[in-house]
Amino acid sequence: MPDHQSTSKNETLEISLSDLILFVKKYFLVLVAVSAICGIIGIAYSYTSPKVFTAQTILLPEYSMGNNNSFFSMAMGSQNSGAEKLVPDLYPNILNSVPFGRHLLTVPVVDVTDKMYPSLKSYLERDTSVSFLSRIMSIFSSSPAPAKKTVKPNTPTLSNVLVLSSQEEAYIRGAMGLIVANVDTRNGIITLECEMTDPVVAAILVEASKNYLVNYVEEYRTSKTTEQVNFLTKRVLEAKKRQQSAEFALQSYRDRNRNAFLNVARIEEQRLQSEYTLAQSIYTDLSLRLEQAKLKVKEEKPVFKVLEPSKVPLNKSGPKRLLSGIIFAIAGGLLSLFYVVFFREKLHLKLL
Repeated sequence: MPDHQSTSKNETLEISLSDLILFVKKYFLVLVAVSAICGIIGIAYSYTSPKVFTAQTILLPEYSMGNNNSFFSMAMGSQNSGAEKLVPDLYPNILNSVPFGRHLLTVPVVDVTDKMYPSLKSYLERDTSVSFLSRIMSIFSSSPAPAKKTVKPNTPTLSNVLVLSSQEEAYIRGAMGLIVANVDTRNGIITLECEMTDPVVAAILVEASKNYLVNYVEEYRTSKTTEQVNFLTKRVLEAKKRQQSAEFALQSYRDRNRNAFLNVARIEEQRLQSEYTLAQSIYTDLSLRLEQAKLKVKEEKPVFKVLEPSKVPLNKSGPKRLLSGIIFAIAGGLLSLFYVVFFREKLHLKLL
């Protein structure tokens, strides 16, 4: 008896090819019609979305190194000195930091109607569509709840700590979300993109992001050597004053004791001459080291070749109406198929 029940159950679970063909013939027109209608709705809905433009610039970073190695090969690990730890893979993190967001909010912009704004923040406050986009992006970011008690930024414990309001943090995260950085690890090409409803503002922000990234990397690479140059510059000035003082003392002594034949006078002259020679040697050595440090700064300074300059996009990048129609058509087809299977034919009850 149990064997008969199991065999009958297996028979009910089997769906023949003819049943599948009959099902398709019965509901084919319905599925196609629903998909077509949903596709048309998707295309019509895309017309309600504002046009967006994508501005971009393409960079190729290199270093003018003494051993004729390219920057990207060194950055990928051929020589792992301290300065080469800033590999191109970390560049998107630079453009996804709070300092960059604060800097971007201070960039003056001009919209497509030639209206000038003192900063991007003022533009976002006026442009309701971009401000709404910034608010939506800030929702998905993990931002802490504002504290009930306000802490004074002037306290010594918070001298290097940013104290931002929830509105300021929302603007900063919205500004950071406008710039997208992509790194091609095979070719070492860096692409910066900005998608906005205003093509002129997008191009300005891409250029500002490129300048920020280049300056950041240059400062990182040459900071240590620049400190050495500043230190040696001060020492060279001190050595030059010491040399001039020693020379003046030696010549003054010679003028005062021009006709002296005493051995004591000669000993004093020799001492002044030795002091002047030492000061001159120190000044020459420090000057040489200063010139070497200046050359090292130029050698370690990164060189960014602009393969594609920032320009105002002429053609819109979105919304993609065909893609919207396809997505709506697929979603409508799947929903109609779900309705037919579970509510019209109730196949799930037959399989139980």
